[in-house]
Amino acid sequence: MSRKPASIEHCPIARVTELLGDHWALMILREAFLGTVHFGQFETHLGIARNILSGRLKRLVDAGLLDRVPCPDDRRVHEYRLSPSGRALHPVLIALAQWSQRWLGDACEALQIVERSSGEAVRPVVVQAADGRTLDLREIAMVPGPDAAPEMAERYRMAMRASKRASSKGAGGDG
Repeated sequence: MSRKPASIEHCPIARVTELLGDHWALMILREAFLGTVHFGQFETHLGIARNILSGRLKRLVDAGLLDRVPCPDDRRVHEYRLSPSGRALHPVLIALAQWSQRWLGDACEALQIVERSSGEAVRPVVVQAADGRTLDLREIAMVPGPDAAPEMAERYRMAMRASKRASSKGAGGDG
């Protein structure tokens, strides 16, 4: 088996993409958020082949996103329930749905995301500063953390320098 480049091994975006990168993983998680727990329910709701579903469920359980637990009514049957780390993905799925509705022409609004108690639409998922201000892409940066691989740390630093140069050109009035 070939070793992955450090730029992938040490990148949180690459790691989560490897885990959730195929559409079935995200659709299984969507179903789990909708309350689907039984293998047959996932199979029916998604129209997925049994062997593919079995493999994806195993991968999501192994990754700690789903828990495989005995069914309370029949201990021979298992249920797939969102684990704490799986539940923590809800802002990601909401952000993806909101992005899709805005940018992929999903104007039909087949899905609305609302607050359960009031029925009011939720605000778009955004990146916020520590004080609660919404930040746009020009106001954030990816910087190397203490565990960054050297080549990725350098890429982050290069991106930061390029961003600063672009900002100074725009602010200086020569662009």
